[in-house]
Amino acid sequence: MLDFKFGCASNAEAFVASPHQFSYFQAGGFDCSLLSFLEIGQDGSVNVSRLAATPHRTAGAGGFVDITSRAKRIIFSGNFNAGAKMHIENGKLVIDKEGKIAKIVPQVSQVSFSGRKAAQTGQDITYVTERCVMKLLEGQLTVTEIAPGIDLQRDIIAQASGALHVAPNLKTMDAVLFHDSPMGLKL
Repeated sequence: MLDFKFGCASNAEAFVASPHQFSYFQAGGFDCSLLSFLEIGQDGSVNVSRLAATPHRTAGAGGFVDITSRAKRIIFSGNFNAGAKMHIENGKLVIDKEGKIAKIVPQVSQVSFSGRKAAQTGQDITYVTERCVMKLLEGQLTVTEIAPGIDLQRDIIAQASGALHVAPNLKTMDAVLFHDSPMGLKL
C-alpha cells in the first residue's frame, strides 16, 4: 500500500505515506483543521459523505472522521445554500438569486462529524459561509457575524431549513473581505 495515492498536490515539499498520515491524525498532531461541508445540522453536526438526492456522487468520509475527532479547533467552510448566485458591489454582498437547496438543515442526512460530541468535548467549531459566520455555542448553531449587505432575517434565518440562534453581540464580517484590494494579511 505504500504506492497508494489520494488527492493531489502542487509544489509539495513532502510526501507522507497514507498510514503515517492517519497515525498523525489519530494522535491529534495538529491544533486546527480547515474543512468543507455538504450540510450542517442545527446541532452543529456536519455531513460530507452523502447527499440524499445524489448518493452516488460522493466518495465517503475517508479521513474526515479521523481529522475531526481529534482537532481542537475546526473551521468548516462552504456555501450557505446550493445554487445561489451573488456578487460584491460597493463593499457589500448582493444576492442575485437564492439557491434551491438549503445546506443548513434540521438534521444532516448522514453524520460525518457530530456537533453533539464536539460540544461535549469542548472543541472550538466555526462554520464560515459567504453570507455569515456561525459557531457551535452551547450545543447550538449560532450566527455570530453577517456579511455587509446581508439582511439577517431575509438572507440567513429564512434561507436555513434548520433552526439558527443569533449571538447577542452579532457583528458584521470584516469589510476588507468585500473589497477588491489587498487585505494586508500578515502570516
